[in-house]
Amino acid sequence: MRVALVALLLTIPHSVTAQEPVVKWADYASWLTAAVNPVWGTIEAARGERPGCHLGQLAISAGLGLGTAFTLQHVITSPRPCCSGNGMPSAHATTSMIGLAQPSPARGFSVRLTIGLGSATATGILRPVANRHTPSQAVWGILLGAGAEAAGQLLRCET
Repeated sequence: MRVALVALLLTIPHSVTAQEPVVKWADYASWLTAAVNPVWGTIEAARGERPGCHLGQLAISAGLGLGTAFTLQHVITSPRPCCSGNGMPSAHATTSMIGLAQPSPARGFSVRLTIGLGSATATGILRPVANRHTPSQAVWGILLGAGAEAAGQLLRCET
């Protein structure tokens, strides 16, 4: 028992020093880019012709995407580069896709799509740069978010 305890204590410092430090500017920037689509989508949903339906689409997308992301992080063993815990898939990258499909009548859907995909891509790049996730964790997060956003759009809001 004592040998196991000593072995454990000797390995803990090694595993902590082997981790990459978080790059703070990239971490903060990824929080901002991950919020673009959910915030913009919520504003457009509330301003739309059927706000209850559009907000329902967002609720479905967010609940499905983030619920799945957090569940998978507990099921899949995929260490983060920076710290303890599993990071597969990146919940920030998942979040960055939520709200993307909410149209923007004031500026047109193509502008909305361009800015939305740009911010989601930036999140997918910034999470590994910040050492919070590996590139594959970020890519899987974006794919999960895209799937969740598509699932939310199954609730049709035509008038």
